[in-house]
Order: sequence, then C-alpha cells, then structure tokens
Amino acid sequence: METDKIKINGQTLTPEGILYKLQKNNLPEWEKSIYEFILNWFDRSEYIFQKTSGSTGAPKEIQLKKSAMKASARKTLNFFDLNENNTVWLCLPIEYIAGKMMVVRALVGNLNLIFSEPEGMPQIPNQQIDFAAMVPLQVQNMVNKKSDFSKISKIIIGGAALSSPLQQSLKNLNTEIFATYGMTETCSHIALQRINGSAPDRAFKILPGISVDTDENNCLIIYAPELSDKPINTNDCVELLSENEFLIKGRNDNAINSGGIKIFPEDVEYMIGDLIKSPFLIVPVPDQLLGQKAILAIEGKVNDFDSKQLLSLLKKRLGKHLAPKEIRFVKSLPRNASMKIDRRKIQFLFE
Repeated sequence: METDKIKINGQTLTPEGILYKLQKNNLPEWEKSIYEFILNWFDRSEYIFQKTSGSTGAPKEIQLKKSAMKASARKTLNFFDLNENNTVWLCLPIEYIAGKMMVVRALVGNLNLIFSEPEGMPQIPNQQIDFAAMVPLQVQNMVNKKSDFSKISKIIIGGAALSSPLQQSLKNLNTEIFATYGMTETCSHIALQRINGSAPDRAFKILPGISVDTDENNCLIIYAPELSDKPINTNDCVELLSENEFLIKGRNDNAINSGGIKIFPEDVEYMIGDLIKSPFLIVPVPDQLLGQKAILAIEGKVNDFDSKQLLSLLKKRLGKHLAPKEIRFVKSLPRNASMKIDRRKIQFLFE
C-alpha cells in the first residue's frame, strides 16, 4: 500500500529523511533533483507540471494528474508482476516523464529504488535488479561495451525506435526486453512489444484498460480513461493489426513528400539498419523537382564509407522511390537532454 515513505537502497525514508539528505551540500545536482521530485510527490497537490521531451516538436509544459501517474504505475507493476521489495533501477533523467515514472512505480508498489547518474553509458549496479528503463542510446552503448545484462531481469526501452541491429543484438539475452510506446501525456507507455525470447511480439500490444483507433490520416488515437479525461490524438501513423495490436510506420509530421511519394523516415531507417553500423537518420531536404528529397545523414567521416556502393545497396533494398538520393556526413547527430536524437536540429543543418 502506498504511504508517505519510499525505500531507497534498502533504507525506508520519510519526507523528513529526504529533506535531511537534501540539506547535505555534497549531493550532485542529478541526485538532488530525484529527492526534490519525491518531496513534490508527497505534497498535497493533485498535479505535477511536466515538460515534454521536445523530440517531436518544441518542448512544452503540461499538467499531469498524480492519480493518472499512479494508474499508469499500477499497469506496469501488474504487467511485469513487480511485487513489494523488488528492486528497480533508475538511470534516466528525473526531469522527464520516464524518469519520474520509475520513482512513482517504486512509491506505488513499495519497491526498492536504486539510482545512478543518468548518462549515455550507465554502469550496472553490482546487485540483482528486477526492473529497469532505458533509452536506445544507453542500451546500444552497453551492448558495444559488452555489459553484463544478467543482473537485470526485465528492461523496457523507450523514447525512440529500436534499430534492427540493436534488436538483433538483444535477441539471445536472458533478460526480458520490451520496446515501449507512450508519451508524456500518457504518463509513460501504453503499449509494449517483447523483442527477445522464444516468442517475440510482431507488434505493440496495448495494456489493459486502454483502447486505440486511427483518424483519417491513419494516426493513432488513444482512449485511456484512467490516464486522460479525453482521447489523445497523436501524430504517429500506425497500421492496426487487431483491436489491441499495432505497427508504427512513423510520425506524420516527419513524413517526407517526395514527388508525391510519402516516405516515413522511421520506417526506412528500420529497413536499412543492418547495412549501416554508425548512427544515422533519413532527413528531408528541399528539392526543386521533387519538392523534398530524402537523404541519408550518417555520423562519421566520408572516407569511412564507400558512398557509391552504399547508395546502390540502399536502392536495391528499398526501391528507387524510397531510397535516399544522396549521403551526407556529420561529426555528430544532435541529441536533446533526454538522450534522443533531435530530428529537427539535424534537418535544419541541411536546409
């Protein structure tokens, strides 16, 4: 049962205990922010104010009901069978909803919360972890460094699409790994997709108590009475496979209209992920003939790749309409504070 207490590193803390920790001068800012959020949660207000990540548009501040965040937490606790005293690991920034929801799950489920500095290459704590949440960048870096995932029973990965190569590299892990679909407005995920194990999911499956539909542009509409008083209209184009399963094609506002052909960058990126080892994006640039054309932006140097051969492979894989028309190289792809690649900023570099 939820109380005004939280278990952190095996120690039960009251608001007074958290305040005492905050009064210490040697805490790093990221850790102070966690304790400040917990104190904010314990106050008598019904809402929190939360900034969206800004990965799909300008960041904005919205108001979230604490009751909705609790309802979302319970859905996750039930789905993953998380029980009192299980250990959950927070390695995401508390400033964003994904980080806050890890704390709320610990509060609602009376779980043991451990945390570490949110960074691109998190160090797995030396103890058994029942549940953790990460973004693809973190998981990719951990794979590259051959981190030992065996200490973590379940991981959810969200914030951006998982590339095909990353999914392949996770398939044989014993850790249960799920991709998530959700947003700030839904208090984290409303659908999950198991990506490894003996029977991985072919699509996202929505959680109980939630239903979905599409609008005239095939964009997802979410009905989640416990999380929102009204339907949530998204810009995510999907293919509904059943009443509770869907595939994501890409964001409607990211779509590239190239000579009358609608290209979803996220869809194309998934299709070619095994051909390119460096981080990359499909980006629109103005074109006099086509209106827009799709190009491939790769993080790296031009002499690291045989561009002519790669373009030929892409055309063979995608066909002439979907294949990018040229390749451009950047020193590094821009990322926002939540460690997601910022499509808007990379697009501006080429306009």
